[in-house]
Amino acid sequence: MSRLARWQAALAGLIDAPQDGAEHHLEATGAAIGPRVAQGCVIYRNSSRGARLRALDAAYPVCRRVLGEACFSALGGAFVSRVASAAGDLNRFGDGFARFVTAEVSRQPAFDRYPWLGDLITLEWLCHRVYYQDDDLAFDHELLRHNKPGALSIRPTLGVTWMRSPWPVHQIRDAHSGGREPPAMTLVEGDWCLVIERVAFHGRVAAVDPALWELLAACGSNPDLARLVAQRDLAIDRLGELVQRDWVRVSVAAHRVL
Repeated sequence: MSRLARWQAALAGLIDAPQDGAEHHLEATGAAIGPRVAQGCVIYRNSSRGARLRALDAAYPVCRRVLGEACFSALGGAFVSRVASAAGDLNRFGDGFARFVTAEVSRQPAFDRYPWLGDLITLEWLCHRVYYQDDDLAFDHELLRHNKPGALSIRPTLGVTWMRSPWPVHQIRDAHSGGREPPAMTLVEGDWCLVIERVAFHGRVAAVDPALWELLAACGSNPDLARLVAQRDLAIDRLGELVQRDWVRVSVAAHRVL
């Protein structure tokens, strides 16, 4: 690695290093970054972390309301101190927050009455992520008429994703949205198959039956149509329903998505 590359790596690491570990970071890299640069990094670090905290606020409004401002801020502060932004678009920052929170609260008995918290945070992230996905092209039905199944592959649309939970987290999310006082809820474990789609620039959550959910999930690996049809454990007769709901797209063998 060149001297410039080492200096750039050290600077990037210093910006995101915990404040009390900055000197150790410099010693470990052997980079000669002066005190004025280090002081400037502190200012940039604080600004960067503040921006990431605001990104978490935007991505997880229901989680913030459920946990309360103080608890959410403490967890969010711990998360951003350990997780750097991997993309220039802060709307994409926050993936992994559900796993982080679940691990942080797993040893605290006060959170035992929120066994659904991790799944609720996951649902919020999927709604947020779908909202910022790129637009997809329209489904071209002519492909199905003029191509053999082995020449086609199928995939979910860019604006669709899915999750499965033993808790009705979509109902919990709805109950705590909009600023109104949430109603009393009796939560019973079950099997909730949820599909999140972007509709009119909003993330909409639909609860579907397991057969349809499993068919959509099977499309996530972008299988060719002939192989998908051959999977006898799937409700392949409902593929038309996925098409009608605009949840899937077809690609030709040359991977030109239409």
